Amino acid sequence: MSMNSDWAGLPSELVDLILQRLASVSDYFRFGATCTAWHDVVTENINYLLSQKHPMLIVPLNTQDVWSLYSIKDNKLLPLPFQVPYVDRFVGSSNGWLVTVDDDLVVRLLNPLCLVLGKQIDHDPNIHITLPPLDPPCCVFNQIRKVILSANPTSSPDDYMIMAIFSADHHVAYIKPNRDKEWTYVNHNWGVLHDLIYYRDRYYAIDYKGEIIYFNVADRSFFKYLSINHNVDLENFEMKYLVESPIGELLLVERIKMWHWHGDVGYNNTEGAKVWNLKLASEGWEWREVKNIGDYALFVGDNNSLSVVASDFCGCQSNCIYFIDDYENLLFPSMVLENSYALKNTKDVGVYNMETRSFTSYDIAKDDVWLADTTKLRIVPSSVVYKPV
Repeated sequence: MSMNSDWAGLPSELVDLILQRLASVSDYFRFGATCTAWHDVVTENINYLLSQKHPMLIVPLNTQDVWSLYSIKDNKLLPLPFQVPYVDRFVGSSNGWLVTVDDDLVVRLLNPLCLVLGKQIDHDPNIHITLPPLDPPCCVFNQIRKVILSANPTSSPDDYMIMAIFSADHHVAYIKPNRDKEWTYVNHNWGVLHDLIYYRDRYYAIDYKGEIIYFNVADRSFFKYLSINHNVDLENFEMKYLVESPIGELLLVERIKMWHWHGDVGYNNTEGAKVWNLKLASEGWEWREVKNIGDYALFVGDNNSLSVVASDFCGCQSNCIYFIDDYENLLFPSMVLENSYALKNTKDVGVYNMETRSFTSYDIAKDDVWLADTTKLRIVPSSVVYKPV
């Protein structure tokens, strides 16, 4: 075959057939990065691409501030490096975008599938969006807990909202970038908020007691509680996460952790987990325990949570919960190369099996791809794929 073959000039029908035979989302990324013509074909098939979503990790490469995607399905690092300014810290991953904040509390949205190593971050809204700084009087930088987008800024540039949990008391702030010039801060008397999710056109938060607070995006109304039937003790669990199931149910994942000390070094390890389903009963809303999640796999952590049908992805364990260490987002990515203590906090990463009720940790020394750093975010492919250069 001639080395000068015009691959970019293949008939679109043939390119479509090739695209249909690709086995994984990572193959789509590489396919779209080959040339402009193939990138356009992938873009036209974006709905199918999104239907194949699966969790990924953000991991650092050997070069400082250079990151890449790690495919759990393919069990390998993807050749898609991107660069994030060293002053930024990851505080979330939502709708396929990474959320970072810098020393001045300026919040940025970055599309990792459009960031190319060596390319300057510009003002292209498909790649990089800068928001006003978070500037509440009580906020401490390393206490910005979570940032969630209501929609993808690329597909809904005029109609998306961003909500953040911040400060020691876990207050709430929100902004609609297309019309707001600053964040709106919500002072509340709720308990400490553990998690935040955008679910069925509303934001839902959960506090340490298992109480649900919901926020109506349409009229920006707040302070509404869903009355929870407390027939179970939810307060003994250290962390709570909200995640939407593959069939659209709202699940609560509880993670119980205990401290273990080895000399002067402490490890906060996962000892167990439970899953609850939010149901509307005759007396109101209540949590119903789920003993078995079947063919689902849940991926939870304080930066983002999601669920998949495990059988759709080779290597993904069914009836299991994948946990990422909650201490990771308190650390700067640039600290990790110099500060060994940052690495010690990644001990609590692994998989909890719902059937055996056992937790299997990942060993940093044996698997430096999964656990190459303390800052990992699961992402879902956004509607803008990796562009050819």
